[in-house]
Parts: sequence; structure tokens; C-alpha cells
Amino acid sequence: MKNYGVPGLSFMARYVRGDNITTSSDTEGKENEFNFETKYVMQEGPAKDLSFRLRSAIYRANDAYNTDYAADNNDVRIIVEYPLSIL
Repeated sequence: MKNYGVPGLSFMARYVRGDNITTSSDTEGKENEFNFETKYVMQEGPAKDLSFRLRSAIYRANDAYNTDYAADNNDVRIIVEYPLSIL
């Protein structure tokens, strides 16, 4: 995003799909997950390289998969990272 005047800002989108999942009911389980992430890294000053991430995940599975495993889920996370040099 440096080209747009916001150095340190980035975006990411991800799609993950699973199918042919064997379940106890012997039917075909399926699952899908969408992830969206926005990240900002401080560019200068005392907090240089400190980063903040906002991640949203949307998980969906069909009924065959939900019988044995996790149900549908929506997830939002805020992740703060600061690199430390200890050596």
C-alpha cells in the first residue's frame, strides 16, 4: 500500500476448502473457510516494527461434517506483534 500513500499497510484474503471428509455417518463431509486480514506495521519512532493485525475468519461445514467435528464459526482476532532482539 506504499504506492497508495500508506506504507506499512497490507491486506490479505484466503479461501480454504475441504471435501471428501469421512465422518461417522459415512457421508461426505465438506468445509469452507474464508479469511480476511488487515495489517499495519509502524514505520518509524520508538515503536518501529510494532504491528497490528485484524483478522476475520468465516468457517462453514455441511451437516455431515458438523455431526463429528466443529460447527460453523465466525472469528475475529486482534493480533499485536513486536519483534525483540535478544541475542
